[in-house]
Amino acid sequence: MPARPRFPSPEVTALIAVLAWAPLPLGSNRPWSTALLMVMVFGLAATVSLRGSRPVWSPERRLALALFAGAFGWTLVQAAPGLGPAQPHWDALHSLTGQIPWRSLSITPWATADGGLRLAGYAAAAWLGAAALDNASERRAVILTLAGVGAVLAVYALIVQFSGSYTIWWWKKWIYQDVTTATFVNRNTYCIYAGIGVAAALMAARCASRSTRRWVWRLAAGLGLLAAVLTESRWGLACVAAGLAGLALLRPSPPPWRTMGIGVAVLTAAPVALVLAGQARFFARFDPAFVLGDVRWDLYRVTLDAIRAAPWTGHGLGSFPVLYHQVRDETLSDVLVFQAHSVPLELAAELGLPAALALTAAFVLLVVEAARRARRDGDPLARLAAAAGIMAGLHGLLDFSMQTPALAVTVLVLLGAAGSASAAAPARSPAHVDPAPPPAP
Repeated sequence: MPARPRFPSPEVTALIAVLAWAPLPLGSNRPWSTALLMVMVFGLAATVSLRGSRPVWSPERRLALALFAGAFGWTLVQAAPGLGPAQPHWDALHSLTGQIPWRSLSITPWATADGGLRLAGYAAAAWLGAAALDNASERRAVILTLAGVGAVLAVYALIVQFSGSYTIWWWKKWIYQDVTTATFVNRNTYCIYAGIGVAAALMAARCASRSTRRWVWRLAAGLGLLAAVLTESRWGLACVAAGLAGLALLRPSPPPWRTMGIGVAVLTAAPVALVLAGQARFFARFDPAFVLGDVRWDLYRVTLDAIRAAPWTGHGLGSFPVLYHQVRDETLSDVLVFQAHSVPLELAAELGLPAALALTAAFVLLVVEAARRARRDGDPLARLAAAAGIMAGLHGLLDFSMQTPALAVTVLVLLGAAGSASAAAPARSPAHVDPAPPPAP
């Protein structure tokens, strides 16, 4: 007989509540909401640790931990006083104030300390997923939560879009007024979060025991996909498609050709849906002149200049908004940005190449571990984690969605839980045993 499902433990219930809350206050991407999210993550991690839960340390996790520890330790070195050379900005500050400057390697030491604290919070989220989500019913509860939150946000985004209110809660949108963003400010970030919700809904449909529930979750996946399409995020939609392809292929059984055929049909019909919804301008953004004129290419050029200026030490985690004003040229004189629109490039400029490569490799190792677990036994949460890691990781190459705390915490909790060796594997049918012969008379 299969084990009866039980209610999640208080710690897992709290973790589920945190995951449900995270996207609501503008993606937790404001100082107060980021701080609140980090406090909740650290508090939960401490509670789970006191309970005695310990994650299973696979070779991939051990290496990822070592790489992260090296990158995190380097942020502390960057923010420490007196370790930096006599950089011009410290000399200018000394001349202006007459006081001894901080003289750290980081040009913004307080921002570096804040960035290091955020990195620690993301690592705690991954540890929470690994330590707390070791029960099959609790792992399924996380999938259902993300599927439900994704569906609710998709409905909200579509209502805002088609009603023409262009609001986020009670605020008027100040950017991306005519595309779906749900409770996120940036449409590209919401596109990836919506894609994770679609993947979660598809996994919830696969795990459902009743036909009615399967169709409810499939409807939720369809609404999430429509909301993602209406973000009009070019690279975001490509990354969502890649993640959903990974969701279909990362399984121990042969590829589901029928399901993949339906997916191709949906992607083919998406342009028609955009035209019918009055969003045909989306296709104008594929014009070569538009693509080549994107400000990203100038951002990448000046970011590479910043990397060449300090390839080993970097300019300090979190320093890009200040660094940008130092390296931009006349082509960007009227452009105000706070991110380099490429997570690896921005990390290389801020942390230096060695630490940036270490941090990136740690993330890749967690995604590879999730994919391997999904291929080995088809664990639903591992499949969802691999799909989420593919979406967020690819998107970070040309944008900054993983710098949004709500998305980063969600993805890292999934990746942390994905490789848990204690989660129950799919049960195998018992071997057939011939009945014993009747006893002799």
